[in-house]
Amino acid sequence: MTTKNVQARVTALLWLAAGKSQRVAAEAAGVSAATVSTWCKQPVFAEELAALTALYGRKPLDGAALMDRLTEAEKRFAPASSASGGTRQVRVRVPAGTPESEVRRRVGRAVVRSLAREVAAHKEAGGPG
Repeated sequence: MTTKNVQARVTALLWLAAGKSQRVAAEAAGVSAATVSTWCKQPVFAEELAALTALYGRKPLDGAALMDRLTEAEKRFAPASSASGGTRQVRVRVPAGTPESEVRRRVGRAVVRSLAREVAAHKEAGGPG
């Protein structure tokens, strides 16, 4: 899951917890309503949504607690770090009938791009790079 995807999930969470529709949350997050619907069916997302909705229900609204919970949600949605032994998946779309040498070349390029993004995100987060 990319950093952009994590941010989209957190944005959707915030809008949904505030009582907005999946369509509105999807627009705010920059994804389709079907994507938000799929996320809502995932256990981790559903747990975070329930927790945030409960925070929104408290009066007066505790902004600090809300932000802390969003930060925790962001951590839960973030991909496992390569340093911790997690595996990364890279999806490559190749037209049918593409020669095997071209498939291998495209896969190799996709893996390199994925690793470069991972290193850049790690540096941005303040890790050694």
